Amino acid sequence: MFRKHIALLTTLALMTGLISCFPKPAQNNPPTEPAAESVAESEAAETKEADEDKSSDDSSPAAEVKPNSNSKKTDVNWMETIQREKKALVFEDGMAQPILTYTNLRDSDYTNDGSDILRFCVYIETDHDTDGDGKADLVEALVQVPRAAAEGDFKAATIYDPTPYGAGTVNETEQNSKMLLNKTPFDYDKLYEPGQKRKPKGNMTTLEAAEIASPECWNYKVPVTGDIGYTYAQFYDYYLVRGFAVVEAGGIGTYGSEGFELCGFDLERDSHKCVVEWLTGKRTAYTDPYNNITIKADWSNGNVAMTGCSYGGTLPFEVATSGVEGLKTIIPFAGIASWYDYTNFQGVPRVNDAAYAYSLASYNSGAAFLDDQWTVVNDDYASFLWQFSEDQEATNGDYDDIWERLDYTLDPSKINCSALIVHGMNDFNVTTKQSDLMARAFESAGQPYKLVLHQNGHSTLDGMLINDELWQNIMNKWLSHYLYDVDNDIEDMPMVSVQSNVDGSFRTYDTWADFKYQTFEYDKKVNPDNFNHVDTTAIGSTFAKYYESTDEFGRESIRDNYYLSLPDSVHAKYVYEVPDNYTFTGVPEVHLKLSTKDVAKDGMVVSAMLLDTIDGEESFKAYMTKQRIYDTLPTRTFGAAETGGGLPYTKVKEYVQSNTTAKLITFGYTDLKNPGGGYEGKDYRRRTEEMNAGEYYDYTIYLMPTSYTFEPGHKAVLIITGWDPYNDILDEDFKNGLVTDSVDSSYTYAFNIDNEALEMRFPVIAGSPEDVDVATESELNREEIIATESDLKKKEIIATDSETKKE
Repeated sequence: MFRKHIALLTTLALMTGLISCFPKPAQNNPPTEPAAESVAESEAAETKEADEDKSSDDSSPAAEVKPNSNSKKTDVNWMETIQREKKALVFEDGMAQPILTYTNLRDSDYTNDGSDILRFCVYIETDHDTDGDGKADLVEALVQVPRAAAEGDFKAATIYDPTPYGAGTVNETEQNSKMLLNKTPFDYDKLYEPGQKRKPKGNMTTLEAAEIASPECWNYKVPVTGDIGYTYAQFYDYYLVRGFAVVEAGGIGTYGSEGFELCGFDLERDSHKCVVEWLTGKRTAYTDPYNNITIKADWSNGNVAMTGCSYGGTLPFEVATSGVEGLKTIIPFAGIASWYDYTNFQGVPRVNDAAYAYSLASYNSGAAFLDDQWTVVNDDYASFLWQFSEDQEATNGDYDDIWERLDYTLDPSKINCSALIVHGMNDFNVTTKQSDLMARAFESAGQPYKLVLHQNGHSTLDGMLINDELWQNIMNKWLSHYLYDVDNDIEDMPMVSVQSNVDGSFRTYDTWADFKYQTFEYDKKVNPDNFNHVDTTAIGSTFAKYYESTDEFGRESIRDNYYLSLPDSVHAKYVYEVPDNYTFTGVPEVHLKLSTKDVAKDGMVVSAMLLDTIDGEESFKAYMTKQRIYDTLPTRTFGAAETGGGLPYTKVKEYVQSNTTAKLITFGYTDLKNPGGGYEGKDYRRRTEEMNAGEYYDYTIYLMPTSYTFEPGHKAVLIITGWDPYNDILDEDFKNGLVTDSVDSSYTYAFNIDNEALEMRFPVIAGSPEDVDVATESELNREEIIATESDLKKKEIIATDSETKKE
């Protein structure tokens, strides 16, 4: 049931049974029964639809059919009265150029009448009935398409953002999600029951849908939070005015759609696959949830790119592994390839809640709630959430069947598209391992891909220069090539582009997979012993004291210095002298021999932190984020580029370095109970053989992929310790506030490190760094980028100091 929607009450003369979009009212209100429609016209429309599209499931058993309401048709089609010249796509310098005038879908008086861009919602029918109401789940999608494409001037390619957050999140539920759980076992097989397909009762063109579309379809307020609907609807305006269509959909279970939000399950993936299939003409969509009026993407050229950030960058990769026809390329920013490797590291949980994925599912589960206050949830969905939570928590960091369900790296053989994979090397939320796993999957599938690693955290690259070229222009070339077959040589861009931590320029490499490893001797004067003993007892109390401390200027202490401030009892320190300007790129490895007497315990975290420091705690410049989870780098706006189509100028920015005495370069974790594991998550299934107390075992901790240059006078410092309060808080005493700066935790374990066997392995891509192309200082094209403060103010795009800090 779509509690978001209610039928309009107005019925126009000469009704044909056509309806596009409903306002978003209070939930649980069913559509108002309309006046009777013209049976002859309805049957004629249905016959026409059946003749045009044999795959529209006309023969399926009839779902619940509601008579048509508020249908519109007038004697004179309003679109036909507009006199205009036909528009055509324009490509110059390998890029799509602005051809449309932008109209703002957020304007209070917005209408499609006279707009170069048409907006409306559709409801794509999936194959499964996850919510058990007997009908195939529908997925709501916001469509923004050039009028010229709808009127037949050209066929438009589609940029599809599948971010589940866009339609509206259940913020209140995230805090109280466990209170909503129904502690009843749930059989996942129930989710795979086929849903009864609807029987079409008529059809509508894009132009007809646009004529009656209501802005309330996207400009609604989300319950409780008051957030505006379709949060990301304006993220792709740059491409809209250049003739691309833009589609945004949250997938099954999200607010406005039907079914259950299943966070990582293949059914969630397949609901987005269905959207791609509608865009290629191979799946049925409806103009609304009730009246069974079909609508085709009659404007589409059948070529689709999927892109988004975080969760929105995850689903493009998942859909790519399905091999769906029409998906030509993906551009994931900070996306997840394996949910196991997002929630866990080498046999141990990496987040406070080992069952995080169930919490994320409930956070986006607007369709499953029965009231506007997000307090009453569908009983079956509450059971699913409980089962999902239990199954994840039971693994305690080990790879198990539940994680196998959510691992899209296992079979990349169906991938048949390209990928432009983007990730921030200071992203401590979704780590760079995820993009590395994506790159390996495309490598295995033999499909083209490029990897761009930048210095920011969890973010996109809009407004940034990549060796003198604005990111939007690079992405424009990529999309123009793969969606419109423009010959612009973008496919020949370097395999890997990595932003330097020294000067912000981008080094380029021709391979990502061909690592060679180098080792250095650690300084025996700093650590002269043959072994180190690490006892985790004081970690909680040390962190409690450090977290509340400030530096000499009253600023909160940063994570990077925490590891260097640990007492000797809880860590081992190894200092490496490396050559001046030494650069490593890839996946660093720490090889260890460890022993423990606490073999009866599980979830014993061993952490490895690689840092950059200077002797004497001298300060130096580095790209530093604050919270390490959500914060991004500070930026400086120094110019502007014309966007076109009547859009505001695009701010051109650069990342700003900060002073620090320590820089955390990369990190990794493993479980003392899982020796001998490899890089992939599937290597960390629960160990069945017993370990012998005091016996040494071999471990490799794979640090997060990155690239880093040590400037002259800098040293690499490796810290080996126990659990990391900034990441894996497995200590229940600590989480419950029982640990203070003077009260230790009961969660303790200890281990020994064989220093003679320890080896820190630095990866170097084939070809020394000196042989790699390095960008020179940017020489900006002054015709495209305005760089003076006075010009920026004239264009009303200059950022204030406070705005720059926020960015």
